Amino acid sequence: MPEGSWAAAPLERRDFLKTTVAGGVGLTLACGGEPGAGSEPGPGDGPEPGVDSNPPLLIDRASVFDVRTGRMQPEMSVLTRDGRIEAVAPAADLDSESDAAQGAIRVDGSGLFVLPGLIDAHVHLSHILYQSHMTGDEVLPFYLGHGVTTIRSTGDNVPAAWMVERLAIESPELSPNVFRCSFLIDGQPVWHPDVGWALTEPEEVAPFVADMAAWGVTTLKLYIGVEREVGRRVIEEGHEHGLVVSGHLLDYHTADAVEDGLDCVEHIYTVSNFLLDDPDDRHSINLDSDETKRLIDVIAENGARVDPTLMVFWGTLLFMDLPEVYDHPDQDRVPARLRAFWDADRERRKLDWGTAAVSVREETWQKYMRLTGMLHEAGVQLLVGTDAPEPQVAPGSSLHHEMEFLVEASMSESEVLMAATLENARILRQEENLGSVEPGRVADLVLLEADPLIDIRHTRRIRSVIHGGRLLDPATILGTAPTT
Repeated sequence: MPEGSWAAAPLERRDFLKTTVAGGVGLTLACGGEPGAGSEPGPGDGPEPGVDSNPPLLIDRASVFDVRTGRMQPEMSVLTRDGRIEAVAPAADLDSESDAAQGAIRVDGSGLFVLPGLIDAHVHLSHILYQSHMTGDEVLPFYLGHGVTTIRSTGDNVPAAWMVERLAIESPELSPNVFRCSFLIDGQPVWHPDVGWALTEPEEVAPFVADMAAWGVTTLKLYIGVEREVGRRVIEEGHEHGLVVSGHLLDYHTADAVEDGLDCVEHIYTVSNFLLDDPDDRHSINLDSDETKRLIDVIAENGARVDPTLMVFWGTLLFMDLPEVYDHPDQDRVPARLRAFWDADRERRKLDWGTAAVSVREETWQKYMRLTGMLHEAGVQLLVGTDAPEPQVAPGSSLHHEMEFLVEASMSESEVLMAATLENARILRQEENLGSVEPGRVADLVLLEADPLIDIRHTRRIRSVIHGGRLLDPATILGTAPTT
């Protein structure tokens, strides 16, 4: 997360990697020899998401969201087998009497709306949880219970995140698919000692990236203190290893980074921070300047994605001291340990972002929303991520809130749903497995009781979650999550 977040006394990152998996699963990892030596599976042996052997399911006569057209297809049936979607066809051609569906468990889809499993494109698996005395596995049911069948880490303690992924694989009835990220690649000193790694010379980059690839991460994350020479080398090396490179940037200009090949810009203020009339005033965003048009054009022309994470600006930074934010109903299920950290964090932020009048902060929020809409209108592909579990950004439920904000920012309901499914799968390079209701894809589905194309808030009305072909009850999943 951004400047002003929790920071601790500096740690030697190499020792940290060897002696702790803070925020992972409360275990100690010995790192002699190759990463993961003596463990099965190894950290570079990334799982095929969600696939398992389960009884076949037939979802009969539902409306199915087509991510290619953005429309609901009425009176459709979906057949799953061995954890994948076997067929999607009109109900007149595929029902419980069909030969293909013999032996399948029938789910009456009448009045239901089927989405691909939702994907949160920006979460943390050890950061913030470490400070809250929690482990990453504890929050996994919050995602799955809210229909989020896949999560993308955007910066964590690497061994910790690997252990969280292993637990997710072992408990698929409670856990989403987990895709991991590198440490936050920063300058010296690192901003977040619990998840940061300093790279200050270009020659340090190749061995670091090779090590991250060996750990099985899918994303490299550039952070605020990285300089262009190093950042450009990370992008080059990352792409050589087939990795996505994202950035939450400050010293490395966003325009330079996307021209150098950055795949994804994380946070809307990684755009707006380069559009300030006064560099010392985060609120002095000028969206009518020539520089604004130039920067948006550079992002669009280079095909970089932008993940606005509006939730973290609403919940953590701009309005953290307002009761309607910190007592929002989405916070009701949050464990007491996480809420306690959030409460302590709020007092710190009141002395930082909270020093501006609420009216000033509201104006900045509207600028963030307007800038999000401007990027979308310019043809920039937006992703849907939250930055959970940052303060007031509840794991799982916050993705629904983020989608609501994106609709407010000028995206249509269908565009938001396509972003939260297919486009989020693309940033993971998993579009052949995830993000659509199509034959051959992993059977990760969300069954809704109301049409989200009429009102995006209907994504909260979840009847069932199907994960890897398992038919799951969201209330049962959420009932396993911790409260203390």
